Amino acid sequence: MVKLSVSATVSGGPEISASRAIAVDAYDSIKVVVDAAVADLEVEVQPGGSGQVKFISITSTVYGSDLTYRVNNAAGAPVALDAPQVFGGEGAVGLLDPAPASLFFSNSMDRDATVQIFVGRDATPSP
Repeated sequence: MVKLSVSATVSGGPEISASRAIAVDAYDSIKVVVDAAVADLEVEVQPGGSGQVKFISITSTVYGSDLTYRVNNAAGAPVALDAPQVFGGEGAVGLLDPAPASLFFSNSMDRDATVQIFVGRDATPSP
């Protein structure tokens, strides 16, 4: 079970918060250093097929538009890791890819980034 809590506060303004438990059979916690000036560093995030990932979070020691990733090395614009990113539920994970097997990181900053990836998933495929 992954317990997800999210909150956002605007200084002098509103605050929102939400929490939810997401049922998973297994989890993986991955920490990898994405060296400065590296391109397409592959990080395998899960071995399963479509629909098995229920939760994924991606955080880093540094953030910016020059630290990016692609899911399964798909064509198109890379995603900037400019803030912590949390995808809870099949709908949110599906925004990345229904079967996110690998993330390919590129870092054009002048410093290394230590990226932490946390994945919650089903351990067995659906029949």
